[in-house]
Amino acid sequence: MNCKPIRLLYATVLILSAVFYVPGSAQAKRENHGILIIYTTIDGKKSSHVKMLDLLAGHFTSHVTVKKDADVTSSDLEGKERVIYFGQTKRKLSKELVSLISGFQKQVVAIGFNAGQISQFSGLSLTRKENVYQVRSSTEKNEASLETGLDVLDVSGLKGKALYTHKSNDGTSHPFIWKTEQSNVYIGLTNLQNNYLFVAKRVREAFGEPAGSTLLYLRLEDISPMSDEKLLLEAGTYLHKRHIPFILAVIPVYLNPKTGDKVYLADKPKLVKTLRKLQNMGGSVVVHGYTHAYRYSETGEGFEFWDAEADQPITSQNAEDSPSILQKEQDFPNETAYHNYLKPFRKNEETYTRKKLTHAIEDLTAEGLYPLAFEAPHYTMSEQGYQIASQYFSSIIGQVQLSDATWKTSGTGPFVTKPAMLHGMTLYPETLGYVDASDQNPLGSIEEHTSQMIDFEGGVAGAFYHPYLGMTYLPELVDQMERIPNSRWLDLKKTKQTVKTDKVEIHTNGNGTIQVNSKVNAVEKFFDHHQQSPLEKALWILSAVVLLFVVMFVSYTLYLRATLKKRIFKERKSRG
Repeated sequence: MNCKPIRLLYATVLILSAVFYVPGSAQAKRENHGILIIYTTIDGKKSSHVKMLDLLAGHFTSHVTVKKDADVTSSDLEGKERVIYFGQTKRKLSKELVSLISGFQKQVVAIGFNAGQISQFSGLSLTRKENVYQVRSSTEKNEASLETGLDVLDVSGLKGKALYTHKSNDGTSHPFIWKTEQSNVYIGLTNLQNNYLFVAKRVREAFGEPAGSTLLYLRLEDISPMSDEKLLLEAGTYLHKRHIPFILAVIPVYLNPKTGDKVYLADKPKLVKTLRKLQNMGGSVVVHGYTHAYRYSETGEGFEFWDAEADQPITSQNAEDSPSILQKEQDFPNETAYHNYLKPFRKNEETYTRKKLTHAIEDLTAEGLYPLAFEAPHYTMSEQGYQIASQYFSSIIGQVQLSDATWKTSGTGPFVTKPAMLHGMTLYPETLGYVDASDQNPLGSIEEHTSQMIDFEGGVAGAFYHPYLGMTYLPELVDQMERIPNSRWLDLKKTKQTVKTDKVEIHTNGNGTIQVNSKVNAVEKFFDHHQQSPLEKALWILSAVVLLFVVMFVSYTLYLRATLKKRIFKERKSRG
């Protein structure tokens, strides 16, 4: 699509206009006592299971600290309300660590191996590991069936009370979750990622938090400049009529991988008008990347903040550059040498990520669309990427990547959470999935996950829907979600959010209004978008020179006419 002549025609008109907005206010955040997570893994790195535990803990406090066993000091326990120890692998713990945890006077929750070395769980013996499909709570008479097997570690030797048991083939009952006389809790599980709902429920019980109501949310997904505004308006209008606040996941730029051409929202005034209308009808805009593409992939299909082809973080400042395949840590003599090697690549990733997020926020704001949160394309991003994103957004939507080694470990917990790995951002998790029209039963996965959330009670039931599907499945999807008892719909405008760049500040204070302070205008975005090559730059310079000569010619013509009139007037006056 080549619109350069038209763009040149409108350049002069655009120079005459700019858009400014109203100042916003600051956002306060919840503060409470912290949780210290101590982990033992084979390589000392935060595994996906450790990060899942971080996601769960972040629901109960906005101050989560995650430390490997060898790095814990006495200062890490100061001011903490709880300690969670997770032993993913068997290891003899240091005397210093055992002393620190044993001397902690508040609640300790231990998960997995090595807990018997800590005084709170003195005498603990793990007799065997079993895969079970039925478990029984001490508060219920009947066993509960599990859809997927649960790998449990059988417990013996503790004083207190068994909270959960299972039966072996001979009918013998074996405890695997135990509460001590001092109200410390041991959980005999090591796979926290696949069994996250079960683990989340047990941690919630250990902390004494009631289930509460379930929070529902629905995203209209992958809205780009090539989206059909009629189908989008139809879906949003339907949700509005059902009094459902919804989320608009918007990609500001469409990238054509075959030609390299870009189409901006500004090039689609009808779509922008529709999005503004939906924003006023209860829709909350979130940034879903800038192009939702990397290198030569198509918008909506490609990754953007992770190099999926090489399965590694972004290594260059320009997506078109050939990737530098990162070496592994084991290729270096020590950790320091490895981190020094990574420094230039991390700097490139930072520059790339900042540019993308800044452009996305400012492009949307220039069009009167005010993003309130961020959703990473395909939920993929390195932890450094999340740290950078936290400087622009206070919240993130969807799921998160649980490993810096591969993108194939994305996941989420069932709660609204503020984990350490997101560096201050609040996560609104997507737990139900999406309508897959290619499947024999397009809503089958959502039905299954909805049943799980009904059984879980409380938490978040989030889903997304592609507007290009039309109205075929949307009513049924909403009906499925609303069958969750004791539930309410999330309205991002009625939460406290902050989105900012150097030129934009967007705030919500929880009362449903959006406050915007913007120094971005249409002129800046126009020139920013449409100067993308040396040839185009030369054309713009030539256009400016031509425009200057036109202005000079018009000015000189007007001057001559004025001089001529003056002369004629003087001649007439002299003739009397």
